[in-house]
Amino acid sequence: MKGIPRLLSAVPVVLLTACVSSMLAKQVVAPPNKSGIKPIFWDSPVVARGPDAYSDTWKIHVNDPPADIAVASVEPGDYGLQYDLRLSYPDGRAPNIDFFNAYWRPAKEVVRRTEPPLGTIVIIHGYLTDKRFLVPWAVRLAQAGYRCALVDLRGHGESTGKHIGFGAFEAHDVSAVIDDLAARGWDVSHVGLLGVSYGASVALLTAGRDARISRVVAFEPFSSAEKAVPELMRAVFTKESKGISDAQFAAAHIKEARIAGFDWADADIPAALARTRAPVLFLHGAADHWLSPDHSRALAKVAPPGSELVIVPRDNHVTLPLQIQPFEQRVIGWFGALSAR
Repeated sequence: MKGIPRLLSAVPVVLLTACVSSMLAKQVVAPPNKSGIKPIFWDSPVVARGPDAYSDTWKIHVNDPPADIAVASVEPGDYGLQYDLRLSYPDGRAPNIDFFNAYWRPAKEVVRRTEPPLGTIVIIHGYLTDKRFLVPWAVRLAQAGYRCALVDLRGHGESTGKHIGFGAFEAHDVSAVIDDLAARGWDVSHVGLLGVSYGASVALLTAGRDARISRVVAFEPFSSAEKAVPELMRAVFTKESKGISDAQFAAAHIKEARIAGFDWADADIPAALARTRAPVLFLHGAADHWLSPDHSRALAKVAPPGSELVIVPRDNHVTLPLQIQPFEQRVIGWFGALSAR
């Protein structure tokens, strides 16, 4: 991207647009775990502590296209969760994380729940991160009695995959994980999904194709990749995306599917919501400048009956999913319908 300004006087605009859009398309669908980009909190002790909660880990192989998907289980029990998140909200500025730490007992020390699990919940992380980042939510739900499976999406964490597909591949991958859980003896007759950002959109697409999904909690999803990619890149990768026009982003959008080998129709989230009967709890920060709350507002309009939209004042894309204590009862209550069936 550094050499692009020098080319402006020498390369016809049409060729320049094609060149930039091709490079951008390749970058957008490349596996994030090969990018070298470090996500927020990658060096946090909370993230490092994540695997302590795993009762078991394994991989499943999927095809079309091939990848090995990493999964970890967090079983119901008393983890003694201690969660300390302190935020401040300066006027006119983004929320500030003043302190963040968490502790839970390692799985081998947990007193297991003797009653049957209240249900199965599959937890799906966001772009650039991996399953470790959502362990606190898994632990909290496991303490409430749910059996949780954390998934590394293809091209993330310990999963393989040559390209990502904005849900076109990943929704099938999540269904394959649920098939595998069934083979392992888990009750998957009524499954809950909890997803964050990219993972929330994958959860919505999965609900549109898999009748076993009964409830979804979607933190800050995007309504379409075509809108989300330029919005996110301009907010997060400001320097890298400077000078990339709307036309170049649009041209890249078409090429992304061709490069990775998927159809954008398979990543149509509003269409998926029209097919599912699973009510969705949408949670989106009003101060989210990475993915506007308008994404959730648009999705809520086409979500199935019983869905709810919560726009959270002052929180942004980073702070909202960290907010376990303000929303744990609402989320646990939302998944309560799994055990009531």
